[in-house]
Amino acid sequence: LRAMAASGLTGGHVMDANGDSLAFFTELDEAGRLPLRLRVAPWCQPGTDAEGVRALVARQGVGGRLWRTAGVKIFMDGTVDNGTAWLEQPDCHGESRHAFWPDPEEYTRIVGVLHRAGVPTATHAIGDAAVRHVLDAVEKARAEGGPGPRHRVEHIETVPDDTLRRFAELGVVASMQPTHCCDFTRADHTDNWSRRLGEPRASRAWRCRDLHDSGAVVVLGSDWPIAPYPPLGVMAGARHRRPTRDLSRAPHGPEQALTAAEALRGMTVNAAYAAGEEHEAGRIAVGHRADLTVLGADPLTVPSTELADVPVLLTVLDGAPTHRAASL
Repeated sequence: LRAMAASGLTGGHVMDANGDSLAFFTELDEAGRLPLRLRVAPWCQPGTDAEGVRALVARQGVGGRLWRTAGVKIFMDGTVDNGTAWLEQPDCHGESRHAFWPDPEEYTRIVGVLHRAGVPTATHAIGDAAVRHVLDAVEKARAEGGPGPRHRVEHIETVPDDTLRRFAELGVVASMQPTHCCDFTRADHTDNWSRRLGEPRASRAWRCRDLHDSGAVVVLGSDWPIAPYPPLGVMAGARHRRPTRDLSRAPHGPEQALTAAEALRGMTVNAAYAAGEEHEAGRIAVGHRADLTVLGADPLTVPSTELADVPVLLTVLDGAPTHRAASL
């Protein structure tokens, strides 16, 4: 957590409440040693009964000064690389044909219950069929329960054209991790992810630009510990889409790159919007939280290939420094 603060992070979205993590956050928070503001979303797994869903609802808002439970994390599928994503057409090995939920309609029902209770959901959906089903579930929940909370889809690695506009239409946030594209796939599509999908699906990789242009709110994150957490590296990847280990290599889908301003918004104001906190977080403004980062260069003008190496001079959480460079 201290290393995360030193990378410039002032907060994070914790996508589970497993083990003794909540007790650990409480202990650090009460001792004044929690260096990040944390938003925790406990899991809802297949087989969760009505009592289990009620318990998830009851846990909302529980927390301390710098952390709280807000939302629920749900898995709709696995990953393309190991054949457990949910695709509308199988991959080249005949895999990735099924949802993580044995009965996807039960997922839809639970999303509806959480929606009516005002609980936002964050659903892991990588394959095109998984993403489509999440959007269908939110559409049904909104039709039956009104606008409700802001839901989001995590990952969105490959989707067809007709899916893009639905994010904006339904108010679903697109939460994406561009470094997955940068570091785990290749521009020539010779990597496992691309070979499994084949053309044209491998050409619809991490459509950050298309989602943004369709009106969706695009949020950037790391998916740590799967990928590195430093936010400057995440923003850089959204701009250059090149392997961080070798920036001389060709970008994967350069037409899907974001601008410097769009990438910065994805890590700040859009992340606050996804949490329903845009009136108190995400920007430096009167009345907003004193959570801020001081960098050694302007992230809007630094070349994308140099952004990850910009020094973080100061990180401030709730008005108190959590990181200070030795030069200050």
